[in-house]
Amino acid sequence: MTLVLLLCGCASAGTPEPTASADPDARNLKFAACLREQGLDVPDPEPGKGMKLKFGPGSDRQKVQAAMEACREWAPQGIAGGAAPDPSRDATMRDYAQCMRDNGVDAFPDPEGGLIRLNGDAAEDPDFKTAEKACASLMRAPQ
Repeated sequence: MTLVLLLCGCASAGTPEPTASADPDARNLKFAACLREQGLDVPDPEPGKGMKLKFGPGSDRQKVQAAMEACREWAPQGIAGGAAPDPSRDATMRDYAQCMRDNGVDAFPDPEGGLIRLNGDAAEDPDFKTAEKACASLMRAPQ
């Protein structure tokens, strides 16, 4: 079973941290680079699409947790140390989850704690890529 975390890179209102970028795409790129420095094999995110992290059944949970902790300065909202919670972002993530289900990915879960945690049933659904394209506009950061 594969675990996929989908993290929206939406900017939060309020004062940005002095060391963290206010631009969600730049922040996500720094987060991905930091995770790679910590030994995780993660790709750069596509601009405007948030973070998608996949860790398979053979992944070392402690290594993943240690990397997340080491990189929390750049973590998107929903990860410990990431941007502050945002109720409108949570609503957007719920809308995205419903859109994915409406487009054929029946096992797509609702967000929990600011994250969408996919299991293999949803991530390997044959309709996933088509649904992802249909729902992509919901997960884009505001301009």
